[in-house]
This record gives sequence, structure tokens and C-alpha cells, in this order.
Amino acid sequence: MLQYRICVDNAAAHQFRVALDIPVTGPGALTLRLPAWIPGSYMIRDFARNLSKVTAHQAGHAVAIDLVDKQSWRIFPQQAGTVTVEYQVYAFDLSVRSAYLDQFFGFYNHSSLCLEVVELSEEPCQVAVSVPEGWRLATGMPRLSGSHFAAGEFRAENYQALIDYPVLMGPLNIHEFIAGGVKHALVLAGREFADSERICADLAAICEYQIAMFGHQPPFQQYLFLTMVVGKGFGGLEHSNSTALLCSRKDLAKANKAVIDNDYRTFLSLCSHEYFHSWNVKTLKPREFLPYQLQQEQYTKQLWFYEGITSYYDDYVLHQAGLIDQATYLTLLGDTIARVYRAAGVTKQSVAESSFYAWTKFYKQDENSPNSIVSYYAKGALIALCLDLKIRLASQHQLNLGLVLKDFWQAYGATSLGTEETTFVDFVNQQYAIQLAGFIDAAVYGTSELPLAELLAEFGVSLLTAASADDNSVVGKAVTPTHSVSLGAKYKATGAGLELQTVYEHEAAQQAGLSALDRVIAIDNLQVTDATLKEMFERYQPGQTVTVHAFRRDELFSTELTWQAPLQHNKVLKVTNPQLLQGWLC
Repeated sequence: MLQYRICVDNAAAHQFRVALDIPVTGPGALTLRLPAWIPGSYMIRDFARNLSKVTAHQAGHAVAIDLVDKQSWRIFPQQAGTVTVEYQVYAFDLSVRSAYLDQFFGFYNHSSLCLEVVELSEEPCQVAVSVPEGWRLATGMPRLSGSHFAAGEFRAENYQALIDYPVLMGPLNIHEFIAGGVKHALVLAGREFADSERICADLAAICEYQIAMFGHQPPFQQYLFLTMVVGKGFGGLEHSNSTALLCSRKDLAKANKAVIDNDYRTFLSLCSHEYFHSWNVKTLKPREFLPYQLQQEQYTKQLWFYEGITSYYDDYVLHQAGLIDQATYLTLLGDTIARVYRAAGVTKQSVAESSFYAWTKFYKQDENSPNSIVSYYAKGALIALCLDLKIRLASQHQLNLGLVLKDFWQAYGATSLGTEETTFVDFVNQQYAIQLAGFIDAAVYGTSELPLAELLAEFGVSLLTAASADDNSVVGKAVTPTHSVSLGAKYKATGAGLELQTVYEHEAAQQAGLSALDRVIAIDNLQVTDATLKEMFERYQPGQTVTVHAFRRDELFSTELTWQAPLQHNKVLKVTNPQLLQGWLC
């Protein structure tokens, strides 16, 4: 058995110390390595860059250790017995993907702290964690010793299992609740003023709906919402029996505030999304991920299915569980449609390609990304909506996507078979005689517009377009435009001008030769600032040409810009015939 010992070495310096005891049967080389990425976040992150002072010794003598590559070492024990490897880990990444430590709380994924012994990767792992006095510890890892939510010893069946148990430590606020007969806990680290009882009740409604949806078969015996609360932050990462969350303080429900506002809804939606992943990607997953290969990119074209369907259900579950009303849900759905179709990227990249290039194009976005890529999350959610409505129609409203997913998970998730690109389409055809191949081929591998309006109309919902309030926002509701013209660029208005962030293809700014990162300082020889912006935009009409002065880098230039009319980017969904909803929005 491999034995890890993890302690807070210097919280103020953000340092963990790790010791690893390796049982060896005799002389021979062993390879140690740290993952380059973490499942659920498809980008090479090179966690090993945070390790330092890596040493090895056995029976009081130093053991030779060689560097292999940026994330691997090789040690050369000379005899049977225990080899101990020790090192420090710098932990100052306030995210759900890596490790963070300061005097107030700590969080880590074992993929950032615990070296894998390649030759012994299937061996059981025992982890002893110590924390500063007054701190508590929360993790889904099976406990061997120590009291509930305290430091102690833990066990994982092998290395792959070990890295699926994140750890949160500090003076935690812990609130337990039951959902679907399973013990859950909301664990909060950081300064917060949350109405924890209210949050737990709302989380219970979400969890119970999802557990029932998958046939009352949760793939865990307990579940933890491990939440880091900060002034400004957002993120979530799914794990086998927990999720790591990062949220803003304002996102948590406050006492005596009954309304679910946009901030609190954002937190509930995040929790719903990560919890849904317990079935859809943690147990049901692409066959390419069986097993994970964490030293290099691992490609699949199926992320649209795993993230897209999950994104469809995160807000849908909130509505079905009674937490948001019909109008709010339709506005959120309109937001997604508006975001997907705002820029030219949706016409250039399929969601299959978006999934495949997650490692670069999606996770390493730049100022031109809206013009060149599409989100497999957002467009994947719209494809899931189409699938749900198509399945309902094809089965005369006897089936829906949720019922199909329950059976699909039982066949391929509970059995750990994994899926290939055609597995879902073939399953639906064989099990229910519903043909989806033509739709999937066009929607997933092509860039043609999805039949959203036609499908929604079958359920008594109209899909209309409307002008946006300004260049910076596209939403799912009708608004009063604040500008009479469109610049065709996202911008940040400051006292020093308009800092262009994204310039949209074929729109006014790009046609004028303006670029992302330019700073517009004057229009028609009048200074543009955050204070004069509204007046400036109201002064003109579509078709008028103006002189624009801007800085690119530190060089001043001028150009001619012809204003365009505000485009119809907002997407408005409205129920026009409630009798046709047929249980989709009950």
C-alpha cells in the first residue's frame, strides 16, 4: 500500500508538504509523475511546476533521483524496504482545478499534490492529512480514522480513485441534509453570510429531482458541495461523490430574502450542473476516457453530449424542482440561444470540432474566439433541447430525454462500458425505434441552424428576435435599445476611451479597420469616455459615416466608420399556447 502524508507546511507562504512511503521488493527503478491535467477541465495545466525540493531516501540513505521530463522523476532504490519521497507544493491557485492554501483555508485536488508511482498505480492508497489547530476537513474520500469532518487517515482503492477526492480544509461551516435517502453536506470556506438552511432546502430539491430522474440510483453513498466563498469568483468541477465550487459571496442566499435573484440562481444552477455530472461524465463517459491518460491531451468529439446535455438540465431542473418559474426559465433559455448565435463562430465550427479542440480553441480563447468557435456547452445545450422535444414528439409524449438518459445510463454508465460517437443514436433507435441519426449528423457535425423555432412551436412556444440594448449584451428578453446605432464590438468604457474587447466579423468596427485591443478615444473629433458614451451613440443614425481616432498599442490612427443599425440579437421565448406544453414545462 502506498502511504501519503500531507500537512500544511507554511500557510502564509502557501506551502503544503507531502511525504510518500513506497514499499519496494528489491533493487530497480520506479517512475513518479504528476498529472498534466485534471478530468473535467480539458487543458494542460502542468501541475508539476509547483513542486520543489523533491528528495528520496531509504533506511537513512539518500536514493538517487533523476528528472525524466517536466512532470516525471525516476528513483533507484537499492534494496527491499520502504522508500520515502518528500517534496513541497506551492498552492496559490484559487480555482477548483488545482490547489490553494493561505492562513484562512486550504483546498486541493490530489492530482496537484500526490505523485503517482507508475509501476504501482493500481495499488491501494492511504492518505494521512493533518491540519492547523481549529481547522476542519471535508472530503468524500473513505475515512479510516479521525472524527467526522476532522483530520485523519483516508483510503482510496487506487491512484485514479485518489485523484477524484478533493479536500477542503479550514474553519469550515458545514450543514448536512438528506436528499433521496442519501446524506449530503454543504461545506463553506471563506467569509460568508449565507442562509444555509434555505440553501440546503433548495439543494435538496435539486438533488431529489435528479436522483428520481435516474431511477433512484445515485452512484454515490454520500455527497459534498465543497464551496470556496470569495468576493468575486465562479467555477465548478465534478467528482465521484462531491463537487468543488468557487462562488462569489453575493451568490449565496441571505437570511430573510425569499426571492431567488439572478446571483443566487447562478449558484443553484452551478450546483445543479455539477451534481448532474455524477451520472453524465463521472460514470457514463466517452470510451476514449477509459481510462484517463493524464500525461497528455485525450481527445474526444463527445464533449457536446456530456457538457451540453448537462448544461440543458442545470436550469431545467431548477424549473422542474419548483425553484424558478416558467418565465424565468424561458428567459434563461433565450439567453443561451442569443449567446450561441451572436457571432460568426457558430457558422464555422461544429460542436464535434469544438469538443475535439477543447484543449486549445475552447480553453485558450482569445479576442477573436467569438468569430471562429462555438461553445460545446451552450450549443450542446440547444441540441439537448432539440433532442428532448424530438423524443417527446416521436413518442407521442410518452418519452422524454430524461427517461431515455435513465435507461442509457443504466446500459452504459452503471456498467462502465463508455460511449462512442454513435452509441446514443443507436441506443435510441434500438430501444424505442426513434430515428435521430439525421438530426445528430446535421446538428453535431455541421454548422447549419438548429430547428429551434419549429420545435418550440410544436410545444406552444414562440421564438422571436429583438434588438439588444447595446453592443455589450445579448439576452433572452425584449429590451429597449439604449443606442440608435451599433458599433459591432464589445467594449469596456473608461475615462480614457472605449477599450475594444471583441470586434465582430463583418460589422461596423471591423469594416472600419478597428481591432480588438484598440482604444477609441474620439468620434468626430469629440472625446469618447464612459461619461459621454450614451450621448455619443444617440447622436447618430444608421448609415452615417464618422471619423474615429484610436490608439493601437501606443500609436494613434484615424479611420472612417459607417454606423450600422442595432442587430436583432436578443431571443425572446413566450408561451402562446399552454395546452401544447405537454409536460415539457409543467
